[in-house]
Amino acid sequence: MQDKLLYIETYGCQMNEYDTNRIRTALNCKSTDDPEQADIILVNTCAIREKADQKAFSSLGKFKHLKKRNPEMVLGITGCVAQLYGKKLIERMPYLDLVLGPRAIPNLPSLISEIQSNKSSKVETSFDIEELFEYHPYHQEGKVTAFVSIQQGCNKRCSYCIVPTVRGDEANRPLDDIIKESIMLINKGVKEITLIGQTVNSWKYNGYKFGELLEILSELEGLERLRFTTSYPRDVTKKMIRSMSLSSKICNHIHLPVQSGSNNVLKKMKRTYTKDWYIDSVNRLKESIPGISITSDFIVGFPGESDEDFQQTLNLINDLEFDASFSFKFSPRPGTVASEYQKSEYVPDNIASKRLSELQKLQRDITFRKNKSREGRIEQVLVDSRSKKNENLLSGRTSQNRITNFAGKQELIGKIVNVKIKEGLPNSLRGELIE
Repeated sequence: MQDKLLYIETYGCQMNEYDTNRIRTALNCKSTDDPEQADIILVNTCAIREKADQKAFSSLGKFKHLKKRNPEMVLGITGCVAQLYGKKLIERMPYLDLVLGPRAIPNLPSLISEIQSNKSSKVETSFDIEELFEYHPYHQEGKVTAFVSIQQGCNKRCSYCIVPTVRGDEANRPLDDIIKESIMLINKGVKEITLIGQTVNSWKYNGYKFGELLEILSELEGLERLRFTTSYPRDVTKKMIRSMSLSSKICNHIHLPVQSGSNNVLKKMKRTYTKDWYIDSVNRLKESIPGISITSDFIVGFPGESDEDFQQTLNLINDLEFDASFSFKFSPRPGTVASEYQKSEYVPDNIASKRLSELQKLQRDITFRKNKSREGRIEQVLVDSRSKKNENLLSGRTSQNRITNFAGKQELIGKIVNVKIKEGLPNSLRGELIE
């Protein structure tokens, strides 16, 4: 494969980004940013919402002419949409060569060889892959941040969620493998590692729990910062909070999706906790880790959500003042419990859209106010790149995960520096380097 050129488009969460790197490693061929030049084109997809499905189909459609012009090129779809629809995708798009689920990535080289030899399409969506965690992920030279997967799949079975269907049951990665990969990345110049999993803080292996994993990794020489995402509220334990509070390397930020502020909706979502239970967890985090940044996720317009239910969500946001959040309208996913609810329970789209706009405005106001409150403070920033919007500025993140831009020299990338915040913007901070 080394003489082939690979082009990948990636949609979705950090897990999909990580899977894209696994694909690059598995194929061991050069990457290109130009699909016109590629020998292999893969679209790595997300299925969390219907809109994500459509993005994947649209992306594949735009490569159809390249496949027609060059029949020897391999065109494939990977990720959650591939797992969800399987061979139906070949029926819908007969020009596809490959449909590959997330757990089948180790089989990718042999599948592509078969496609090229037999001139036939392949579908691989099996969960029965023993080599699930046996890989050395690709890492871009010079990049100082990296993801490390510690878990695949999910056992929570929330009524709206497609993840158990497309990624299977929870499988936790062995501790030694996590340490080995982390050390490998540190030796390549990585300063900040983000542990990823569908419910990352539910990780456990041979008697070790997530809190102990944090402590072990935070002691690795050369590692400056440790993050993790996404956490499940019921798995926020005393041990985990204590571990976060004891190490300066573990960042003062947690992404803790609540989804709704209504107990009625939470019960219907099968989230296994109440609003009061969630609030208590947040309060314990704030008491033990002063200044911690807490971000969240929300679904609005869930079947049966009343005006009162939605108001309770707004009240929760006002009370807890999340630093930021991701929010979406409910999107029924095939095979989930929520997709089988009576249509009469569905919230009309115009009402759901209005609720989403109201929630997002409230969150924007809170985020902006919190960013403004940082003005005049000195923040420690891990510099990770040039600013995407202004090449003359450096960019990095505070421990609380706030993007911070400031003027500085290229050689500061990979270092933690002190920055005095001059301006709090709606989604970031702007500051001045303190020499």
